[in-house]
Amino acid sequence: ELPHGVYLKAGVIWITNQDGSRPVLPLKDILLPGDHNVENYMAAIGAVDGLVSDEIIRSFAAKFSGVEHRIELVRTVNGVRYYNDSIASSPSRTIAGLRSFQDKVILIAGGYDKQIPFDSLGPEIVSHVKLLVLTGATADKIRASVERAPDYTPGKPEILCYHDFEAAILAACRQA
Repeated sequence: ELPHGVYLKAGVIWITNQDGSRPVLPLKDILLPGDHNVENYMAAIGAVDGLVSDEIIRSFAAKFSGVEHRIELVRTVNGVRYYNDSIASSPSRTIAGLRSFQDKVILIAGGYDKQIPFDSLGPEIVSHVKLLVLTGATADKIRASVERAPDYTPGKPEILCYHDFEAAILAACRQA
């Protein structure tokens, strides 16, 4: 708790100002996954305190599903949430996206080869992915980084490869 500022307490974002402390936003009401998004909300709440009502903040959080291509919730079908994180075109961005989810995910990865090393990505995929669907020019490099990861066990994650992006998507949907 802070004498003046924004903080987390019991799953709720609180703010303390000259008028006292008050709860502003329960974390369960934030649609965007990841600690970094909670931090973004906390910064925004601090910046707009006194200018925007808590009701408006809660209403916004309940509707805002993200910026296009950045862990953007596209839709939920049969209980499966589909996210577009196509901005994650480097290992560091993919790692940030993977760390946003509490549960293991199905990841579709690959694409144009920018000659970037994938060594750091392999261990993160092993930790955060239950099914890896690879496609594109970097499929073999990503697969190799996963298979070289210290904690990798064959089949964990399962790895599927497709030459066609549409086939990769359909395979991921079937497995989901």
